[in-house]
Amino acid sequence: MIKRYEACFLFKSEEIEYKGSLEEVKKSLELYGATDIISNFIGERALEYPIKKQARGRYEIIEFSMEGNNLKEFESKLKLIKSLLRYMILVKIVRKINTKKIKRRNFREFKDNIDKENLKSGSKIEVPTSSESADIQEK
Repeated sequence: MIKRYEACFLFKSEEIEYKGSLEEVKKSLELYGATDIISNFIGERALEYPIKKQARGRYEIIEFSMEGNNLKEFESKLKLIKSLLRYMILVKIVRKINTKKIKRRNFREFKDNIDKENLKSGSKIEVPTSSESADIQEK
């Protein structure tokens, strides 16, 4: 089954090694059947502690779609790249959010908060009735 993955790579900070190893990662992705490859350069940063005697590193995030069977082979290929300090591959979960339910829930929470404030202060504030609230939600 084809899944969507998001991978974060930490490369050595030298420009030549970084570009070469990034191209090697992209070629190996294509070799193992990855599609929809999107690459984002995050930047070069100082590391909290040295990794393989490196004090700085370049971060790159790559999103891709791939078969789950090919992922293990791809990871074994990544371990052979010398200028790649660390990597992490996660399954990207795409969720659809129903905005109508969120609006209704937020309105209920707003109404409940007003009721609680009224009880504490003893004052009365008009709260829209259910028919008025339906009109507000439609707008």
